[in-house]
Amino acid sequence: MKKSTIGIVMLAGALVAVTPSCNRKGCTDPTANNYEEKAKKDDGSCTYDALWYTEVVYNGVTYRQLPSHVTSDQTLTADAKWMLSGGTFVDNGVTLTIEAGTTVYAANDGTTPFLAISQGGNLNAVGTASAPIIFTPVKDSPAPGDWGGIIINGYAPLNNGTTAEGEGGTGTYGGTDAADNSGTLKYIRVEFAGKILGTDNELNGFSFNGVGSGTTLEYLQAYRGSDDGFEFFGGTASLKYAVSSGNQDDSFDFTNGWVGNGQFWVVNQNTDGGDRGIEGDNNESNNAATPYTNPTISNVTLIGAEDGDALNQGLKLRQGMKGNLYNFVVTGFPKRGCQVEHNVSVANMDALTLNFKNSIVDNIAPFKFTASTGNDTIPAANPTHIFSDAAYNNQTATDGSLVTFLSGYVGTSSTGAIDPTTLGSWFTAGNFIGAVESSNNWTTGWVRAL
Repeated sequence: MKKSTIGIVMLAGALVAVTPSCNRKGCTDPTANNYEEKAKKDDGSCTYDALWYTEVVYNGVTYRQLPSHVTSDQTLTADAKWMLSGGTFVDNGVTLTIEAGTTVYAANDGTTPFLAISQGGNLNAVGTASAPIIFTPVKDSPAPGDWGGIIINGYAPLNNGTTAEGEGGTGTYGGTDAADNSGTLKYIRVEFAGKILGTDNELNGFSFNGVGSGTTLEYLQAYRGSDDGFEFFGGTASLKYAVSSGNQDDSFDFTNGWVGNGQFWVVNQNTDGGDRGIEGDNNESNNAATPYTNPTISNVTLIGAEDGDALNQGLKLRQGMKGNLYNFVVTGFPKRGCQVEHNVSVANMDALTLNFKNSIVDNIAPFKFTASTGNDTIPAANPTHIFSDAAYNNQTATDGSLVTFLSGYVGTSSTGAIDPTTLGSWFTAGNFIGAVESSNNWTTGWVRAL
């Protein structure tokens, strides 16, 4: 009997030892720093890192609002709603990653929201055709100019100083690193941006400020902004597969020594506003400043619209720029197709360092060439007709007869085209005039129509 009693007592002790583990207390939140996997009951001891964003509520919906400076590597995930209020700067040495399918909202709080990548910062924003990354105002009825867009500041060269300051206080840019890498942007749509802050102080859909050739820019749309859709201030970056839709100033603009490449660009203007399809400048203060603006661009479709603006024209190439432009379609602009302006630009054209070739201009007043003042000298190569000369292989009309292949901005012509792969290894094969083939509509799924 004595042995049996001892056995019962030992068994009871064993039961007492086991019982507490069934009710073990601790932190049961897997997202906490001190999560305890074996804990069965939360005891309120969980600890967390401070959030790098701020949670805000707008119209009953919770958003994650970005800070004024992103100071460590962060990711915007597609399962959350993100918001910009005022300027957000991604600091030097920091990478901001944005997942495919993410939407970032611009606040409706009286600030000027924008996203600026500082020199040395990096934006890794890679969407897909079926899951683009979208930047748009949070308010229910957005309008052009509701926010400031995306600004990338790089270390690549300029011709208006070693460095410069971005419009709207968006950061310093410029330097000596032509191969600078500010990240990768693919399948991004920026809507209702282009905030106008004052005279010559305007933000765009996309602003590429001294951005280097190491940066990847592909499949981007600027939709219904109040200023330019895309603007390059110097730099060496290249842009492929880009759509500028309904922007109220220039659809594409470049100045201050931009020497990158462009291919597969679409301009689709709207009747509520629009200026030039492309405005290309070298340097306003010194038309002969170096490095010259000198891009190589191929496969572009520029579709204008009548909006009552006397400045509305397909291309205005001026202030001393150089460049080589091929495989363009230009139509629908109420003023003219292509204008070359200022004596240095006209001289560059005469010297064959500014070329517009293998293109279709079916537009009122296809070409015009003017010097800047009465003291300027028009070159002797008959510039009134130079881009129409047989050597340029351009086709011109004013009645729409040359662009019947277009359905909106979709459609191309192989007549008179040049193979862009002969222009450099960066270019994609596309031996046709225009930007979007009917058989290969690369805008499907992610571009927003007007």
